Amino acid sequence: MRKLRAFDLFTQALATFEEKDKSLYDWPRNRLALTHSLAVRLEETIPEGHSELNVDMCPVLSKSKKALNPDIVVHNRKNGQIALALVCRSEYLSEEEQQALMDLNTDRKCDLVLALSFFPQKQYMLIYRATAGKIEYFHFDRNTLTTDVVRKRTVNETPESSEQLKLRLK
Repeated sequence: MRKLRAFDLFTQALATFEEKDKSLYDWPRNRLALTHSLAVRLEETIPEGHSELNVDMCPVLSKSKKALNPDIVVHNRKNGQIALALVCRSEYLSEEEQQALMDLNTDRKCDLVLALSFFPQKQYMLIYRATAGKIEYFHFDRNTLTTDVVRKRTVNETPESSEQLKLRLK
């Protein structure tokens, strides 16, 4: 399988999602509708030459109650290779969920592990990118449809809850 630029495709899907599906923010209990629409937009961004990839919602990657199962995966159903695992939330991820996100990266050997906080009430979405031993935080600005790095932290750093709420400086 040729290497897929999954983060770029993800942000492209977010931009299309924001342009075409933002009315879903007004729906009550909208996380599932938002997640489904984002999955559709992700599927639309998969380039030709990657027909082996599927976008699926709510896969069960682990039966452990402590494991964090992604809401969306972009993967090869035949060989199990996961190009993107995505967890979707309406609010911030807890510290435990962030640790589980890093574990998902390590345990499943996913090419890219992300979480997205939609924040329907704000002008940005928060993207968490889990890599070996660290989490990177990005803001996706709904107005400009751009992504900016906000912060990087290693596993050893433990932010206080009040500090986490101050990621957005604007």
